Amino acid sequence: MSPIRRYLPHLLVGLTISLIMVGAYSAVGFASLTAPKALWSANPVAITFSGSAGIGSSGSVGEVVKCAPKVDNAIFHTSISNPTKISLTVSPDSEATCGPAPDAVTVTATCLVTAPNCKGTYTGTVTIFQGYSTIPPSLAVTVVVT
Repeated sequence: MSPIRRYLPHLLVGLTISLIMVGAYSAVGFASLTAPKALWSANPVAITFSGSAGIGSSGSVGEVVKCAPKVDNAIFHTSISNPTKISLTVSPDSEATCGPAPDAVTVTATCLVTAPNCKGTYTGTVTIFQGYSTIPPSLAVTVVVT
């Protein structure tokens, strides 16, 4: 019996597994190319303000965001390192469409406690959601209250 005929089943199994791996790799690679991405005008950003007025003291920064490819029903979600002392909000908090046209948003940090307790440095993020999916990257925000 010739060696090719003897090992033909093994060669066919190896070839089949190789083709499956190449197909899976290319499917994942092409899928990641079409995943939506957020394009922030500046990332990270910093908000610095005086907290001497205590509760209600605030500072903000203007930001421009685009999405590629276009995303419908985009919702901005914020998080901050110490939500009992300071809040982080985005206005507007959602967009019907985030696409190639730049959209202006305002990120605002507000003290929730008295002046001495509000002072410090905080880190936060603004993340774009479409349904349950996030659109990367998130906007990194550093808040400094003096």
